[in-house]
Amino acid sequence: MIRYQDDVAQGDLEGFILVRPDGSLTDEVVHVQWEDNHPAGPDTHVTVSFDDGTNVEFPFGVPVVKFRLADLTSVTPEQLLQVAPAGWGTETGRWDDV
Repeated sequence: MIRYQDDVAQGDLEGFILVRPDGSLTDEVVHVQWEDNHPAGPDTHVTVSFDDGTNVEFPFGVPVVKFRLADLTSVTPEQLLQVAPAGWGTETGRWDDV
C-alpha cells in the first residue's frame, strides 16, 4: 500500500512533495501564496513555491496528490502514475531569481 494524500491546490501543501500528471515528482513545497490581486479575483488562485526555486500557479480546487518524503521510499513509477492527478497548474518562473 502506498501512503499518499489527496488535497487541493489551496490546501495544506507545505512540507509535501507533489505528483505531476506524468507521474514525476516535484521538489518539496516551501510556500503556498494566495493570490489576492489575481485578475480573476481574490480567493481564486494560489502560487505554489518549491524548494528548487520554481513556482506553479493553480486555480482554487485543482486536485493534487501529495507525499511526505519518508513515504516515497518504496513507491514505484507505476504507482505514481496510478495516483497522478489529471491536471496541473501553470509554471510561473522562479522565486529565487536564479
